[in-house]
Amino acid sequence: MPVRAGFMVRVERDAREPKPAWSEVPEELRDALARLAGAPFVDAAIAWGGYGPSATFTLTTADNRKLFCKGTHPGFTEMGTKAFFTELSNYESLPELAEFGPGFRGAANHEDWHLLILDYVERTREVPPWTADAVGGALAMLARFHARTPARAFEILPVVEKQADTMSFASLYGGQSGWRSLDDPLLRAQFSALFDEPDAAMRWLNAHRGDFVALEAAASHIGGPRSWVHHDVRSDNLLFGDSGEPLLVDYPFLAIGPALMDVVCFLPSLAGEGGPPPDEALGLYERMSGHRFDAHDVAITVAAVAGFFAQRAGQPELPGLPRLRRVQKLQLFPSLEWLSRSVAIEPPPAPKPF
Repeated sequence: MPVRAGFMVRVERDAREPKPAWSEVPEELRDALARLAGAPFVDAAIAWGGYGPSATFTLTTADNRKLFCKGTHPGFTEMGTKAFFTELSNYESLPELAEFGPGFRGAANHEDWHLLILDYVERTREVPPWTADAVGGALAMLARFHARTPARAFEILPVVEKQADTMSFASLYGGQSGWRSLDDPLLRAQFSALFDEPDAAMRWLNAHRGDFVALEAAASHIGGPRSWVHHDVRSDNLLFGDSGEPLLVDYPFLAIGPALMDVVCFLPSLAGEGGPPPDEALGLYERMSGHRFDAHDVAITVAAVAGFFAQRAGQPELPGLPRLRRVQKLQLFPSLEWLSRSVAIEPPPAPKPF
């Protein structure tokens, strides 16, 4: 399986999210976390990675064990705080997640600080670059993740099509944002400005947006297997060891929904980081899962994902999230190409470098 040069995002190394230092964590909370760990901490370092300004630390105990700590802090965003509590609830309710990611060790809080502890897993293989082994391992893990959804997850987790939260991935299913939102002149201008030829991009949008709106409107009825769905599988949420399947981290958007959505959310970022084209990678997932998706369901899902990023990628940067728009562009352009192939139309113009 070949890998290719993609729309590889050029991330500025100094464009880091603001994160608190361990010294800012209240002493009472540090002591409570040490009790959870079963030993005092002798070292604590900020854990850089991901795209949010959450508190994240690598902790070392006096008996030489490492743990990962993450959570909220004073001044953290309302959306981030909500995501933390949802993820904490998922860890507490679904210990089966430890089959696919680091084990959960507990949580503690003090005033506006809320932190949880997970087993520390060393990322011994940096991905990207995507090799055939890394692509195969990630897709095999995702197929297994979907297939091994515990029965009680269907009782515990929300059904994503019934969620009304337009700030999260639930908006993928509503048909009220995405391509529909690009009837707004400002959003249309922001979208077309992402391309080398903005006028040509606007003509492309005008010619096809109506069809895209109709497709994404059907996203609440995507067929195929239903399972727990992560909604945010990307390389920064995968921990690769020396070989084989990676571990999957970050579960604030976990819900019951169509497995196809998880795959379609992941594959544009895979292509953008130099991996195989999304339709090729989808075929590999299908062989691993033993399920072949309906072509119309694929078109609906790709339209919803492409619309999600088309609405957002051209907007101004959000405070505290200096790399978010870059990663959205990385996902947008491969999803637009995939959408064009899915509905047999010409692709949009070339994107501007980013």
